[in-house]
Amino acid sequence: MLTLDLPAEPYWLDLPRGVRVEIRPVTTAVMAAAQATAARRLAAIRIADPDLDPDMARGLSFAFLVKALARHAVTAWEGIGDAAGTPLALSPEAVERLMDLDDIAAAFWDRATAPVAAVTAEGNG
Repeated sequence: MLTLDLPAEPYWLDLPRGVRVEIRPVTTAVMAAAQATAARRLAAIRIADPDLDPDMARGLSFAFLVKALARHAVTAWEGIGDAAGTPLALSPEAVERLMDLDDIAAAFWDRATAPVAAVTAEGNG
């Protein structure tokens, strides 16, 4: 039996370095929007550099997907500041800069997609 216990409301994720982000649930629509955004960005790079190394293309593809998912899902954050320690306002550009940090991006991806992965792992996906 399929158990529909996926989050329906925004919830907080604890990330490394004292960062917390509130995200909307990663629904089909949110993931599809992220995938479309990432695909457009990679296509633009491939047009500019037709000889792009395949490993770099895979790396960029994942980086663009994580950034796009964060842009579409993150609704609030805590623990993010500028060089002077002043809390930084949430913006799409700042979210992307946050996702440039490998440990943050990896933790965000794992935790944001965990509810769907859990359903799949139990045989309900």
